[in-house]
Order: sequence, then C-alpha cells, then structure tokens
Amino acid sequence: MTYIIGIGIEGKESLSKKILKLIENASILIGGRRHLAYFPEFKGKRIVIGSDLNKIIKVLTPHSSLLTPHYAVVLATGDPNFFGIADFILKRFGKDTIEIIPNASTMQEAFARIKENWNDARFLSVHGRGKVRSLSPQALSGDQKSEVRGQKDIIDEISAYNKVGIFTDPQNTPSKIAKALLDKGIKDYTAYICEDLGTDRERITKGTLSLISKKDFSPLNVMILMRSQESGVRSQKEKAVYASHPRYKHSGAGITPDTNIRGQAYHGSFGIPDSSFSHPNGMLTKEEIRIISLSKLKLKQNSIVWDIGAGCGSVSIESALLAKQGKVFAVEKDRKMITCIEKNKKRFNVKNMEVINGVAPSVLKGMPSPDAVFIGGGGKDIDRIIDVCAKRLKQGGRMVINAITIETLSTAAKSFKGLKWNTEVTSVNIAKTKPVPACLQQGDVADLHLFNAHNPVFIIVGEKNQ
Repeated sequence: MTYIIGIGIEGKESLSKKILKLIENASILIGGRRHLAYFPEFKGKRIVIGSDLNKIIKVLTPHSSLLTPHYAVVLATGDPNFFGIADFILKRFGKDTIEIIPNASTMQEAFARIKENWNDARFLSVHGRGKVRSLSPQALSGDQKSEVRGQKDIIDEISAYNKVGIFTDPQNTPSKIAKALLDKGIKDYTAYICEDLGTDRERITKGTLSLISKKDFSPLNVMILMRSQESGVRSQKEKAVYASHPRYKHSGAGITPDTNIRGQAYHGSFGIPDSSFSHPNGMLTKEEIRIISLSKLKLKQNSIVWDIGAGCGSVSIESALLAKQGKVFAVEKDRKMITCIEKNKKRFNVKNMEVINGVAPSVLKGMPSPDAVFIGGGGKDIDRIIDVCAKRLKQGGRMVINAITIETLSTAAKSFKGLKWNTEVTSVNIAKTKPVPACLQQGDVADLHLFNAHNPVFIIVGEKNQ
C-alpha cells in the first residue's frame, strides 16, 4: 500500500495527528529533500525523489521486500493530484493500492493571498519540463522540447485566457514568461508573483509584465496573470495577436474578411463553410449538420469538449471558437486525418484545442472530464465509447452523436435509454441545389437547377441528469 500525502505551506504543522502517525509507522518515506527534512526522527528507509521519477517505481512495487509487511508514504507539495506526483504513480500502479491525502495547493494559497477567486482560471505548469503542461494529461507525454519552444507553447496557451495560474520553474521563470509575452505584443496582463508562501521570506509582487520581466524571484513561486478588463484599446501589434485568425486581415477601419484558400470569404459567423476546411474527399461533418450538432451541445465559454472521431476537425474547430476559455480535445485514430486536423487548426489559429492521435475509448482515460462530448465516429466500438464517455461526462453535460447507420442509431438510443438520460433523436434530411448540366438543358431555358439529396443523418442527444 502507498499513501501519497500532501504537505501544506506551513510544513509539518499542516498535517493532522492521524497523518503524522501514518508517516511515523511507514516502512519507507519518499519525498524531496525539503519534505524529508520535516521528519528527522523517521526510523524507516528514506528515499529522495530526484528528477528521475522512475527510480521509485521498483521501491513501490507491491512485492518489494521493503514494503512487507508495512506501507510506503510519498510526500508531495499541496494537492498531489494537482499537477503533482499522484498521476505518475496512479498510471503505473492503478487505484487499488494507492491512497491520496491532499492538502491545500500552493496555487490555492496564492489566489487566497491576492484575494481573487479561481473559478474561471486556467492552470499551467512548467515544472521540470521544457514544454508547458496543461490540464490535459496528454500534454504530459512526449519528447522534451527546447526552452524557446516551451515558452512559445506557454504564450500560445496564456493568450487564450483572461486569468491564468502558472507553476513556474528555474528554466521558465516569471521574468522570462513576462518577457516572452511582451515580445509577442501582449501587454494587458497584471501579474502577481507569490514567493516562498508560508515562510518568513514570503513575498507577493504585483506589477505590469514590463516590471516583472526585469525582476528576479525565488525558485519557489507561482505566477498569476489577470487580463485587465479595461484594456479595450490595443496597439496594432496586440491586434495582430488577439485577432490573428488567418481568414482576416487588418485595415485602418478594423478587421475585414480576407478570402480563404479556396477563394470564398469567411466572415467569422457561426457555421464555417465546408470549403474553408482542408478535407480529403468530403470527409467532414457537413456545415448544416455541424451547426445543428453544435447547437445541441449547448457549449459555454469555458466548456471542456471531447470530439471523438474528429475527422478533419471541423466540429473541434468550431467548438474551440465557441468555447474560447475552455479546451477542445480532438481524438482521431487515422494518422492521415491527424495531419488534416493540424492543418485546419493552424489555418484557423485555434490555440485552445489539443489533437490526439489514438483509439477510443482507451485513449480517453487520461483526459479531463468533459462538459460536452461529440461523437462523429466510433464504428464497432461505439457502445464502449458511449459507456466510457457517460461515466466521465459532468452532470448536466450533453453527449451528441451523429449516426448515418441504423445500427449506430439503435446503439446510441438504447444506451441513453439505459442510462435514463433525457434523450432526443433528430432525423436530418438535406437537399442542396446544383446546376443541371448544359447538355441536359433544352430549348431556350438555361441555368436550370435541381435538388441533390444527401444521405439522412440522425443526431442523437443525451443529457446527463443533474
């Protein structure tokens, strides 16, 4: 058995007598040097956590002689589940042999210090990594990136949100992050740097990005950025950042629509034309079906959205543009389509969207729980996908499924009925005009058109009970 125990900013004093007894009776105590120093009287084996977390795996193996007949305690800062070590351990040993005992997060303490709520904040961590870590566990994996690339990722993420909490590290310091924001023309954030919380050296610094970029801070800090509400007037450089949609260009009068690659103007309204997307052989959720499906999802500004079977990413793109302070996860198993999604993501300059190449439902395991789920593909695994999504979907959330086969329709409707969810099925039959070929037109009558019927699409909506 392994207990992962969070230590608050007060150190040992933040732990109850019960927790202290649990630590005292452990056979192994694992933690950073700072945490282990709180327990000089510990009589068992001590293991220092370094940069290589894999070294502790062998020690925590259930059959390890070090654990018999007792248990191990892993010490962590604040809430081990909030950008902490808990996720690493859970993924390797499962939930049955792990207990997590959280404390107040340093980020929570920081927001309390500056007397601001954190309901609508976005949280990032750059602890020990070149590349920014977001709430998506998928962002935790992958090759190490350079510091420059890491800062670029941070800036892309920050610029989409009005309130951001960042766990910094010695490579990505508050001053470097502030400078990177300024270099990209972003000036309208007020920064709070909360250093050495809970110690005699505690200090809170509030200032502009320009001020923060010139200062040095303790390595133990968190950074909070809040966009100024009155910053309606921006410089031309800032406008280029905040309105950098590739379908637009700037003029003296403001933003005017530019033409897209296929020559048709996109004016930024709801319902992006199919021709604006890069897609192979019409493999996308068509505009009219997409509009109806998105309306059924009932997205909010901060919604977390799963798009499963994302295809070329048309639903993901529009979802991301609607949920600007949320996050969209585009899941697609076909590598060729992933390339297509990435191209469209870049084309529409979408920052709050993560593209995941993997097979559902297994790939969904580490993703944050969604407010809305769109399933545009699932094949033979559709029932398993629905089951996993239903368990993870937040209460009051909606799942929307597009079906073109009777089998998928039947499976989806039956699943929602079994869950006792509020369910609605809409059959959409669309016919669009197309010109009659000149060779088929007779006499003086020209420019004839007829309707071209599309295959019917069933839109199944399930709403999880509150």
